[in-house]
Amino acid sequence: MKIRVSIATASLLGLKNYIVAAQPTTLYFMLPGDCKGQCLYCTHREGYLSRVKWPEFDMKEVIKAIKKKGAKRICIQCPYDDNIDIIEEVAKKLRDFAPISASITAIGKEEMERLREADIERVGIGLDCASQRIFIKWKKNTPSWKEYIDAIENAKDIFGSVTCHLIIGLGESDEEAINLMQKMAAKGVKIALFAFFKEGKNLVPLPRYRIMQIARYAIENGGATFSFDNGKLIEMEVKRITKEAFLTSGCPNCNRPFYNERVTKIYNYPYLPSDNEFEQAVKEAEKYGRIYIASE
Repeated sequence: MKIRVSIATASLLGLKNYIVAAQPTTLYFMLPGDCKGQCLYCTHREGYLSRVKWPEFDMKEVIKAIKKKGAKRICIQCPYDDNIDIIEEVAKKLRDFAPISASITAIGKEEMERLREADIERVGIGLDCASQRIFIKWKKNTPSWKEYIDAIENAKDIFGSVTCHLIIGLGESDEEAINLMQKMAAKGVKIALFAFFKEGKNLVPLPRYRIMQIARYAIENGGATFSFDNGKLIEMEVKRITKEAFLTSGCPNCNRPFYNERVTKIYNYPYLPSDNEFEQAVKEAEKYGRIYIASE
């Protein structure tokens, strides 16, 4: 059996000899085969996800490497919905090494229960779009918006912990993105934030992404208030801003090094930012909108 391995994971496991600027804290794998979806932002058909290349390796070789190196978490990318058998098979081969997350599309409740029985601990669901308006524009030949929302709610019931993937930069307004974050937080669902990267460059202005990172962190950690002008965020009040706001968001121990950015211009930090990096990130956010720290 073959499985795809992210370049950084392959390097960490000694399967490839690459120099990486930050080591992954999760091992990332992807099922072989083609996705039937035709999401206009996706690079899966070219052998990528975002800007990451995924070469194939024999499963036995991968397992042998994991035994030598260990892992804090394993993430299985499952871009298509019609082969639960393969997901189960891979999960059962890897479940003894670390907690497993699965990145999935909108599958049914019975399929999710099968994944839970295969010891997948939690799932991330690739809604990706901040609103139904954006969803219709970008996601083609996939389950519907409602099916994705239902899948997120079912996953919360079945796994207890679920993450909703949200891409910033697909034409959504700030208000649409923040509304989705708030609705997911109300359901107990975490947001994994991504910046739209295509054709070799990140298409999201860094100041906008920085303020979205602060908004996500504030919503999930005590709340915030927001003011908009025609959908654009112009002002926000938060309890605090910490370095953790700018880390990669998602499952525990997931840092996705340089998944949607180059090393020279970091969007999601795969490590805790230094004091200087933190100060610069806050300054970038303040270029986009006013930020107030609530009085204690």
